[in-house]
Amino acid sequence: LLAGLLVPRVVTACEDIYVFNLEDMLSRGDMVLVDVREPYEYNDCRIPGSMNVPVSVLSKRAAGIDGKKAVIVYCASGRRSMKACLMLEQQGFKAYSLNGGIKAYYNTGGKLEGSCKGAPGFRYSKEGMVIRPDAQMPPPEQEIKGCK
Repeated sequence: LLAGLLVPRVVTACEDIYVFNLEDMLSRGDMVLVDVREPYEYNDCRIPGSMNVPVSVLSKRAAGIDGKKAVIVYCASGRRSMKACLMLEQQGFKAYSLNGGIKAYYNTGGKLEGSCKGAPGFRYSKEGMVIRPDAQMPPPEQEIKGCK
């Protein structure tokens, strides 16, 4: 109880959205997708249709984001996007943070633009199964005589 009084809690109004909701939200046309990673990350690999406004310059460049639309921000895994989400809300935007970032988007089958050299060699289907296009099935275990 005492620790709760001494350690301030971070209160956030930003809502997380999940990758399965992203396309539905964007298809309505009243959202804008902002990648808050650094330009070298964005140029390597990005979610199609996103614009790049790094969190390091977001407070200076937020005016370039359409304020009439809600903003969905993403980064690599979700940490920077939560910071960006709070910054945007303080400037009057309605902002959402993409839970899990570009990694979650890719790992659930989302298509990416760019070379994506750092993308994982596997991803998950919407059913949660691992998709490995280049993987072979492991050899069956040999039966040990006397055991079935």
